[in-house]
Amino acid sequence: MSILYVPLMAAKRGEFAALTNLQASISEKAMPLFELPGQKPGTNVFEKAICRTAAGAGKAWLGRPAFLDISKWSPNTRTESGIHVLEYAFSQFRSSGVPVHPVVGYDRWDDPAYSQALKNIRTMLPVTPCIRLDREAIQDDMLDVQYFSERMNDIMGSLVVSPSNCYVLVDFGDVSTISVPDLIEDAENAVSVLRSLGFGTVIIAGGSMPAAVNEAVDTPDAEGCIPRIEMLAWKAIFSGSQDRNIIFGDYLIRNPNAADGVIAPHANAKIRYTINNQFFIVRGHSKQLDSLTIQHKELSAKLVGSVHYMNMTPPFSWGDGEILNCSAGVKEIREPTTMIAVDTNHHIRAVILEVFEHQRTVVHSLATSTI
Repeated sequence: MSILYVPLMAAKRGEFAALTNLQASISEKAMPLFELPGQKPGTNVFEKAICRTAAGAGKAWLGRPAFLDISKWSPNTRTESGIHVLEYAFSQFRSSGVPVHPVVGYDRWDDPAYSQALKNIRTMLPVTPCIRLDREAIQDDMLDVQYFSERMNDIMGSLVVSPSNCYVLVDFGDVSTISVPDLIEDAENAVSVLRSLGFGTVIIAGGSMPAAVNEAVDTPDAEGCIPRIEMLAWKAIFSGSQDRNIIFGDYLIRNPNAADGVIAPHANAKIRYTINNQFFIVRGHSKQLDSLTIQHKELSAKLVGSVHYMNMTPPFSWGDGEILNCSAGVKEIREPTTMIAVDTNHHIRAVILEVFEHQRTVVHSLATSTI
């Protein structure tokens, strides 16, 4: 399978609906990383929630490979029956028909319960792990190549894998305040170090969506564009390297540090619409003033009437069709979860086509210039 895109996504209902409604030709180019949603503080009943999540993933992504991570959990958490959360979730996702591969948190490896769970999984099945590097590893540990190499070799040796059967995710997290040149420099340095250690496939990921909509569009009932820093950086890196094994990843339309299960009584209605190199954001106002149903129709009409909406027949994506129907009053979008599904579905298709087109254009341009 030729992977073009690794979306880092919450394993939640909205994201699952987005995946369910993807075209098969798009699904086969993506390998999502499912973040197992964390539990509320004080909760110690995990198994039912994990089973529901796994069942949702099975309906949305049956038979397709994905990564599974528990970075929202304490690394030593166990379920009520005493099984490590990662092992339990891994088993449930596999039983639900999703052939997941475990994510290895570089910053969590030293926890003995966590590393043992990963060893158990690796012993049980011939999985291909993905080592996830955080900002500290990228900007600090990698400066000492010998130290970094020793840690990576320790992880791979313990899991009995080599760089040829192990992915690496260079995860910059929130990049909304980072300049494109700085991100390019850090990413290229990371790729250089990892290639010197023998790694072939490297995923570079980040997210530019701010935590709150007012940080992107500061006025209610207005719209505006913000750059997708991670995409601009990846395009520059590919233009210079033409390396298809440097895979693009992002956090879809959510902020990388978005908290799970937060109830916001004054949440603004919004549509986050992915366009080339940017997000076009159409913002409403507090749901205390007008229902989300009313606002979503108004915002959908604004989007459809803008120069950014991909107006075509059939619709560009399932999400675009839902926006069009909502704008015309044919269908109501009542919940923010539904709008997340709509925005995410459009985003995945838009990103995969954007990545494909950039690769095609760069390679074609180089071929033409050598004639």
